[in-house]
Amino acid sequence: MTITVQQVRETEVSGVLCFYIDMGRPASAAHLIFRQGLADEPLHETGWLSLLEHLALLERESLSRPINGQVSMLLTRFAAFGHPEELSTQLGRLCRWIARPDLGLLARERGLLQAEAHRRHDPLMRSLTWRYGATGPGVTSYAEVGSLRATPELLAERAWRVFNAANAILVLDGPPPADLALGLPAGEYLPPAPAVPVQRRLPAAYDDEGLTLSGVVSRTHEATFLPGVLERAVHDGLRQRTGGAYGPWSSMTEVDDQHLVVGGGSDVVPEILPVVAAAGMDIVRKLAAEGVPHAWIDEAVQHRLARLDSPAALADVALESAYAVLSDRVPRSHEEMLDELRGTDVQLVDAAARELEATLLVGVPDQARLPRGLKRVGFPDGEPTATGRRYTHVNWPADMTAFCADSSVAEVADKTRARVMPLSEVVGMFSWRDGTRRLVGRDGSVLEMEAQQWVNAERLAATLDEVVPEDLHLPMPDREVTFRRMSVAERAAIGFSRLANTKPGLIVFISLTLLLTFLSLLHGHRTLCLVLLALSAALGGQLWRLEGGQLGARPAPPTPAETT
Repeated sequence: MTITVQQVRETEVSGVLCFYIDMGRPASAAHLIFRQGLADEPLHETGWLSLLEHLALLERESLSRPINGQVSMLLTRFAAFGHPEELSTQLGRLCRWIARPDLGLLARERGLLQAEAHRRHDPLMRSLTWRYGATGPGVTSYAEVGSLRATPELLAERAWRVFNAANAILVLDGPPPADLALGLPAGEYLPPAPAVPVQRRLPAAYDDEGLTLSGVVSRTHEATFLPGVLERAVHDGLRQRTGGAYGPWSSMTEVDDQHLVVGGGSDVVPEILPVVAAAGMDIVRKLAAEGVPHAWIDEAVQHRLARLDSPAALADVALESAYAVLSDRVPRSHEEMLDELRGTDVQLVDAAARELEATLLVGVPDQARLPRGLKRVGFPDGEPTATGRRYTHVNWPADMTAFCADSSVAEVADKTRARVMPLSEVVGMFSWRDGTRRLVGRDGSVLEMEAQQWVNAERLAATLDEVVPEDLHLPMPDREVTFRRMSVAERAAIGFSRLANTKPGLIVFISLTLLLTFLSLLHGHRTLCLVLLALSAALGGQLWRLEGGQLGARPAPPTPAETT
């Protein structure tokens, strides 16, 4: 089949850039694409685009007039199908709704979308939070919690800002219908923001349901072959090696104009948990060190060439032109896409594999054994710094931690160590009606205040509500409380055992047993006296061990001059 460049043409419809296919027949499919997606929503506004997409299509779809929508990482798409008259009608109604959104069913549809978001299980999307924290692409695993605070006024403003003529492109598989009028409001183009990973040592591991291998690679033509390569490598290197992996998969997603995140993995059986992390890392290392099998790339190239040589190719070219413009790239013609495929450089695929290894995150079940050099992602403790009122744990003295919040930091701390959350890093605070608060940091760290665990929790919750900006408060549905408060006897027993193993506590107990020994001797209870002496000696031995063999002050560490 021969396709000329002129068959994919460019025009403008109601101020919206339009790419269409000229094949001598009327249009039967229309794609209205906006440059805004999941990665553009901050945590406290997640789900707003999904709500708008869903509400815009309510009662518009039918078997005879299909229309659908989708929100992806960087784009929001609407697609309509039918005769030219039906396309004009569907798109016209959609754009009129955008200009004057009807949000009367917001409460009902919000609940439906929340339930749908909680059912999603995409391992690549889950990995993004460990890589980007709770911002940008990392917000995709938070089940669109921001939708719970969306109001009609906020959603209407978001619709006008995102769904505008300057931020949209129309793609048609035929000439624009003569009566097509979009009527989108004026606005401006919204470019993607760079995706900024959390700074941590890589490779690193995190807890997941199966095996997930993911990395960041440059957004190149050759890099798009990497998901298929990784899936085949997982199949050959893991399933055949261990016999305990099944359902290999691969995926990729654009996270900004310059980068892709590529992922692949497999479900695993419990029997291979001791080796699955090491086997997964070996797969990626082998691809990076030995290169990608050339036969795999040749096969994938031939498959894509066959696709580009089919009648459906023009639709792909037109859509790719739209995606290019929305990513501030130059659209390519059909012939240029063919030339790029024929000139695929396997060495550049190898380079993408090395990028994958250099940025590798490994998701494995929490029972999996990690090889040497691979550590689980963590958030280290720091020193207590908060100066506000300290709230005692309800299980004191069994639990000696305290919660504290002031105008700059919130922390859970004991005497020497603390889990600290600077308030400047908070990107959202989950709020439950029972008073529980969960602070989420920019890097994905979490600091939770379970209301049932702290004395005067109502006052503590009010303090957190005051120091965290109101627009970051995320109301949450009621949940089952599982925390159980210790009995007085349990708290006393644990507190006593903790006190008994400290220097002051041991000194008190030794003094008491020596006093009882003296009194026993005065009253002639020699057997009891011997027992108490033995107990005093045992306590003294424990004090000696606790102090490292020094009953007085511990000696100062040697100076450099003393150690030479």
